[in-house]
Amino acid sequence: MLSKRLMMIFQMVEPCEVFCDVGSDHGYLALAILQNGLAKEVIATDLRKQPLQHTKKTFAQANVFEHISYTLSDGISQVDTEINCAVISGMGADLILKIITQDFQKFKKIHQIITQANTKHPFLRKEMALLGFEMTQEKIVKDGFFYIAQSYHYTGRIIELNETDLNYGYLLDFKDSLSQSYLLSEKATLEFILEKNPNSKKHQHLLNLLKTRLNERVD
Repeated sequence: MLSKRLMMIFQMVEPCEVFCDVGSDHGYLALAILQNGLAKEVIATDLRKQPLQHTKKTFAQANVFEHISYTLSDGISQVDTEINCAVISGMGADLILKIITQDFQKFKKIHQIITQANTKHPFLRKEMALLGFEMTQEKIVKDGFFYIAQSYHYTGRIIELNETDLNYGYLLDFKDSLSQSYLLSEKATLEFILEKNPNSKKHQHLLNLLKTRLNERVD
C-alpha cells in the first residue's frame, strides 16, 4: 500500500522500458511500478547497503525476483543500463541537484525525471530550468505535510521563471482545492512570521508574491 506521497509520484510515471528508483529506501514505489506494468525492468539504487537490503526484503516478501536489480550507488553513477524514467524523491533539493549534476550527461538522456524535494522548492525549480530541464508536470498532495513533485525532461533550453512561479508553483493547478489549501497554509505561515517580525522585507515580498498567485487563482 503506497502512501499518498508515493501514490502521487506513481501516478506521474509514464510507461517505460527501464525505471530507476534513486534512493529506493524500502522499495515500495519500485515494486508498485513493476507489478503494475509501468516498466519492464526496475533498478533500485541507494548510497547505503541497509536501504537496499530493505528493498530486497520488500521484493522478496512480494515474491518478485525477476526484472529487478539492486545497485549500490551515489545516485546513478554506478548504473550502466540506459534509464527511461528516474525518480529522485524524499530528500532535500540540494541533494537532488547534486545527484543530477554529478551525472548530468546521463540525466540528459533520461526521458522522464521525477523529483520530489522536501526542501527548497524555489531553488530546485530555478536550477532545473537553468540546467535546461523543462518541467512537464507538477503535482501536490497532503500526507501530513504538503508534498510537491515535478516531472522534467531535458531540452537544453534555459527558461527563466518569474518569482511567483519559482516560489508557488509553475504548473500546479490552483483551481484544485488541495492547491488552494496549500497556498492558504503558506499565507498563514508568512502572516504569522510577519506578525512576529513586521520589518522582514523578505517575508513581506514573499507574501506579496503569494497574494498575486491567489488573485490569479480567483481569476
